[in-house]
Amino acid sequence: MPKKDKNEVTSTPTLFRPITPEQITRRIHSFEGNLASLIVGVSGDMWFVYLHVFWFSFWILANNGSIPGIAPFDTFPYGLLTMVVSLEAIFLSTFILINQNRQALVDTYRELEEEQEAEEQEEDVEDIQKDIDDIKNAMSFIQTKLTSVEKAQGGNGNGAQSH
Repeated sequence: MPKKDKNEVTSTPTLFRPITPEQITRRIHSFEGNLASLIVGVSGDMWFVYLHVFWFSFWILANNGSIPGIAPFDTFPYGLLTMVVSLEAIFLSTFILINQNRQALVDTYRELEEEQEAEEQEEDVEDIQKDIDDIKNAMSFIQTKLTSVEKAQGGNGNGAQSH
């Protein structure tokens, strides 16, 4: 078999290479994965909506001059607010996608565990079946020996000895 150059490009794309449970565990418990999960968990709560209702209301009222002591800093059509909200939407959607990928990894890990457990159970069943077959063969052998002993003792047939 020819040696592969370590700089040689493999034909299997990274996305389609088999992944080990250890790699999955590392990805699931990575800092980025945990951060994305936390952010998605916080942003998926109703208080996050209430916070935004308060924030948008304050922003609009402050920039309409409705709040005394606060000079408008982002007048209609609220270009700064639009940019901030757009950036928030970009980051939130990215974190949601990261969290979905993380959940897919969790599902893959569970599938791998289930497959491994099924293989182990199948091996156990095969071992038990082999043991049962061995016991059947041993019983058949014993029955054959008993029959030959009975014949050798005179063909009594019922296996009982007279006293």
